[in-house]
Formats: sequence, C-alpha cells, structure tokens
Amino acid sequence: MALPAVLGIPDSTLGMVLGAAWLVVLGVAVYQYVSGNRSREQVYMVVCMGSFWLAYSLLQVSNTVSGTGEIGIVILAAGLFLVGIGAGLRWREIRSSGTEESAVT
Repeated sequence: MALPAVLGIPDSTLGMVLGAAWLVVLGVAVYQYVSGNRSREQVYMVVCMGSFWLAYSLLQVSNTVSGTGEIGIVILAAGLFLVGIGAGLRWREIRSSGTEESAVT
C-alpha cells in the first residue's frame, strides 16, 4: 500500500489503527441495532465491510509477529474474511427479498 510509504509509518501501525477504527464502527452498529435505530439490513452491510477491513488490518499486523502468533492471526483474518462473505450474502438476500424485515421498527 502506498499510503504508509508516503507517510512514513509502518504497515503494522496502520493495521492497528484501521483495526481499532473498524472495531468501534462495528460496536456502534451493533449498539444501534440493539437499541432499534438501525435495520438488520444495515447491520449486515456494516458487518460485511468491517469484517473485510479487520481481516486486512490483521494481515498487516501479522507481519510484525512470527511463529505461532503469526499463524493464529492469519487464521483469524481468514475467518473474518469468511464472516464478511457470509454477512454480504445475507445482506444481499434481505435486500433482494423485498420483505419488511429490513425496515427499522
């Protein structure tokens, strides 16, 4: 990625910042869903995007770790990628069904 090179920051630092930011975004989305201010469709969309970005962030952080820790981080990133695919498919299903399930109550 060109941004860390231009700014002179390591990939792992960028990964930690992006990961923390997306954890906050996911936490706020879940809180809003539980409190009734966000629809299920919107939550699936945010979980889809957030999971992909968290997986990317973890892969950036895994460059600084070696051994078993690196393998664990990469497995977690792969799992988050799969969660993102699942949430994206569920979002698409809800969106194309045309039911009232996606409406905020």
